[in-house]
Amino acid sequence: MLNPEQQKLLQELEARLNRDQLLWVSGYLQGKAGGEMAAGMGAAPAADKPKVNIYYATETGNSKGLSLQVMKGLKGAGFKAKNNAVNRLKVEDIPKDEFAVFLISTHGEGDPPETAIKFFDAIKAADDNALEGLQFAMLGLGDKTYEIFCGAATQLQEQLERLGGKAFQEIALFDVDYASHTPKWIDETVAELNKIVGDTAPAAAAPMGFDMTPTVEVRTGKGYTRLEPVKGVVRDIVNLNDHDSKKQTYHIEIEYEDDIIYSCGDAAGIILPRGDEVEERELTPRLYSIASSPSYHEGEIHLTVALATYTEEDGSIGYGIASKYLAELKEGDEIEFYISQNQIFNLPANDQDAIMIGPGTGIAPFRSFVYERSELGHDGRNWVIFGDQHAHCDFLYQTEWQEHLATETIHKLDLAFSRDQDEKVYVQHRLQQNAEELMAWVDGGAAIYVCGNKDPMSKDVDKALIDIFTHQKSLSPEDAEDFLADLEEQGRYVKDVY
Repeated sequence: MLNPEQQKLLQELEARLNRDQLLWVSGYLQGKAGGEMAAGMGAAPAADKPKVNIYYATETGNSKGLSLQVMKGLKGAGFKAKNNAVNRLKVEDIPKDEFAVFLISTHGEGDPPETAIKFFDAIKAADDNALEGLQFAMLGLGDKTYEIFCGAATQLQEQLERLGGKAFQEIALFDVDYASHTPKWIDETVAELNKIVGDTAPAAAAPMGFDMTPTVEVRTGKGYTRLEPVKGVVRDIVNLNDHDSKKQTYHIEIEYEDDIIYSCGDAAGIILPRGDEVEERELTPRLYSIASSPSYHEGEIHLTVALATYTEEDGSIGYGIASKYLAELKEGDEIEFYISQNQIFNLPANDQDAIMIGPGTGIAPFRSFVYERSELGHDGRNWVIFGDQHAHCDFLYQTEWQEHLATETIHKLDLAFSRDQDEKVYVQHRLQQNAEELMAWVDGGAAIYVCGNKDPMSKDVDKALIDIFTHQKSLSPEDAEDFLADLEEQGRYVKDVY
């Protein structure tokens, strides 16, 4: 349908856009095509219905993507609808005379996503009846293998009711296969709102025309949830640490034949076999950032796994169930896994610079990023900041990083080995030492990525960046914090922390 020149133009544009931009362009073109068909016919007038505010809390983008679907459904029914992340939402900013829909993902054992913690703390601190009159609906996304299922959503429901809010329908809690249930829930929510506002007419089809609401593709079916895993075979496993290290970090390569797709930033959910100690209950799958490039390492996923240890009460050493299972794999062993999609932690645009901060196993997704950007011929620069204990035995993927430097597929590499000098040095210290250059990259449009431990690493990186912005841009600490929040809203400050 497209001539060769048009195909080339389309391919060049696609290579220069990130995922969110591609989704917007897709919706734009679809709207343009529909708009031509509707021209002359006149667009169906929107019903005079109240506004519905859609608030989402997300860790990997699932509830954000769902918010777009909810918004489309509400607009199609004539409601005014807008979606917002709760990241910077204040209790007093929630309109009590408008409807609200909350889409809340749960992270870990019943916790809210990291970006939503401030909002949850503010809700808990608010006075009773501070939101009296608010009518809302609550949907929670979670994983039933965790002991606390959808804990963040149920906590928020209780708090909103304490503040005087009233749910206009029962709370809905969905497992990892949420995508197969949410269309019905959206229809039920729209129907319930129609009852409240007195609209008894049959649902009308959404008007054909220019629709600016993007859509998000959520991959479903075999290979994309713990309910339908696929099988792979271990091709190689090697300890990345040298013999003097106090750590054991394994690079594991898994081959697969199933027709599954993953993107840079996605994780592999490892299905753990049942042993004697867990005969009856299902173990929660463990998520590991994928360290391979879908283009360069076709038909494979690579993992970077640190063997987790702890001290038992009797003084003996215990091991993490998942990491011990993976560390003991041998070449040729079969393993079950699925792809856990991350809709936020994605490659930057073709010509966008990227600052990648990944100490320890947090380096895994950035190995994926660099190989993929190199394979796709991206023009943007790559700055990798890695940290661990000792340079001579804990420099994960050292040879590869040196080769990337030599071939200029990475443009700057900063290292922080905390135990190689009297005073400990971490990745946040390297940021401070390169403050002026970092500011130049950010002012030039660079995106900042952080992967690794949530506490204290990611919080220390937050503080370092706020301090850098304070001094480099002559801002107050509060304005510097807002500047960082703005980067986050623009998709230019992205975290995958645990």
